Amino acid sequence: LSVTQLSYSQETYETHISRRERHLDHWDAETLAAYLGLDPDTGKLLPDEENKYVGIDASIMFYASWCNNCHKFAPVWDTIGQLVQAGTTQSNLILALFNCELNAQHTRLCDASGVTFYPTLLFVGAGTYVDSDPVTSLLLGGKEKAAGQYGATKLKRTVKFQGNLNVGDSVLDWVRTMQGLSRWHKWSHMEGGWLKMIRSLFINPFEKKKKGKDKSNQNNSLPVGVPMMGHLSYSGSSNGSAKSPLVLQKELNEVENKVKSMKAESDKNKLATEHAGLLIDSFLFPKVNDSSDGADEKGALDVFSYMSEKSAWNKTTDSIEGSEVSIEKDEEIVVKTCVVDMTLDFCTRLSTKLTTKYLDGLDLLDEYPSFSEMEAQLRDIVKDAEPYCAKFDDCFANGFKDEDCRPTVCPFKNDSACIYVGACLSNAVMKEYKDALQESLSESSDTDVKK
Repeated sequence: LSVTQLSYSQETYETHISRRERHLDHWDAETLAAYLGLDPDTGKLLPDEENKYVGIDASIMFYASWCNNCHKFAPVWDTIGQLVQAGTTQSNLILALFNCELNAQHTRLCDASGVTFYPTLLFVGAGTYVDSDPVTSLLLGGKEKAAGQYGATKLKRTVKFQGNLNVGDSVLDWVRTMQGLSRWHKWSHMEGGWLKMIRSLFINPFEKKKKGKDKSNQNNSLPVGVPMMGHLSYSGSSNGSAKSPLVLQKELNEVENKVKSMKAESDKNKLATEHAGLLIDSFLFPKVNDSSDGADEKGALDVFSYMSEKSAWNKTTDSIEGSEVSIEKDEEIVVKTCVVDMTLDFCTRLSTKLTTKYLDGLDLLDEYPSFSEMEAQLRDIVKDAEPYCAKFDDCFANGFKDEDCRPTVCPFKNDSACIYVGACLSNAVMKEYKDALQESLSESSDTDVKK
C-alpha cells in the first residue's frame, strides 16, 4: 500500500478538494493553511487575531509523489490512523497527507511549514510546543540543529517528529504524546477545560457555569476540509460545511471573478451578434448613390472608389487629431480600418475554404507533394480565385504603398465580396469601427503613460 494507492488516481478527484480515505485525510491548500494559520495563497503567517487553534488536533505527513520513502511509510501512517481513531470525534485528531509538489501553491505552503525532507511529520495542536532548549542550541550552534534532523519548527502550535520513521511504534507514541500535551493545554487554559473550571471555582464559587455542549446530535466524524475557526461545529455533517472567513472570502472572490468573466463573454457575444446583424443588413440593403459617380452598375457605392477619391489609403491613426475619434473629421481612417479588416476577413475565409478543398483532393493522389510544393500550389489556387487576396498580406505589410495595392474599384471577382466590404460605408458599421478605434487609442495611451 503506497501513497498513490491510498489516493487511488489523482484524475478521480478535483485536486483542490480535501477528502477522507480509510483513516487518512488528503488535504488541499486551504485546509492546511487553516490549521497552520497561513495565508493559502502566499504562505505568509496570518495576524494573531486570525491565527487561532481550530479546535481539532492534526498530524500531517508532507510528501512528494516521487519519494520512495513516502510510499513505504504510507501504510504505517494509515495503520496509526486506525489505532488512534483518526477522523472521529472521540479522538478529535486528524491524520493528514499533503503533497508538497502538487503545484506551486502547495510548494509555498510546505516551505512556510519548514519542510526540507520527505516525508516530514508535523503535529499541530493547542498550546506551545518546545523542540529545543537554549543550552542545547548554544552547544550545537543554533536552534535549527538542536531541534533534530528535520530542523526546528517555524510555526505556532506545531512540532516536528525527529525520530526514526522506520520504527512505527515510536511514531505512534509521538502522536499520542503530542495529542496528550494538546489535550492538557485545552484542559488547563482554554474555555471549557475542566482544570480551568476548577481554578475559576476557587476564584468565584458563585459564578454560574456554562452548560456543556449537547453531543447527542453530533456526527461521529470530524469535518473534512476547513473546519469552523476557533471551535468545533460539525452541524451533523462529515464534510465540514463551516469555513473560515479567509476561505469564504477567497471563494467569494472566485465567484465574483467568474461572474465578471461571464458578463464580459456575454458582452462580446452580444457585440458579435449585433455586428453580424449589421453586416447582413448592409449586404441585403447596400448603400446606394443617387448619382452614378462612385457606384457600380447596380447603383451600390463602391468603397474602393471612395478610398481612392478621398486618398484614404494614405490615412493612418497618426492623422487623428486629439484623443477623440470623430466620424465627421476622421471618416477616411475609420473607413480604411473597416476595409482592411473586412478584406482580411473575406480573404481568410476564401483561403480556408480553398485549402480545405485542396487537402481533401490530396487523398486521391498516389503520392503527396512536398510542403513547399503544396504551399506554391495553394498560392496559385488563391491567386486564380481572387488575385487581390493573394497579394493582400504583402500590401498590408508595406502600408499599401504600391499602386496595385490601392485599387480604384472593387478588385474582387466575387460580386458578393464587393457588397460585403462595401458595408464599411454604412453609418452603423462606421460607428462600430469608430468606437473600436477610440478604444484602441485609449489603451495605447494608457500603455504609454505606464511606461
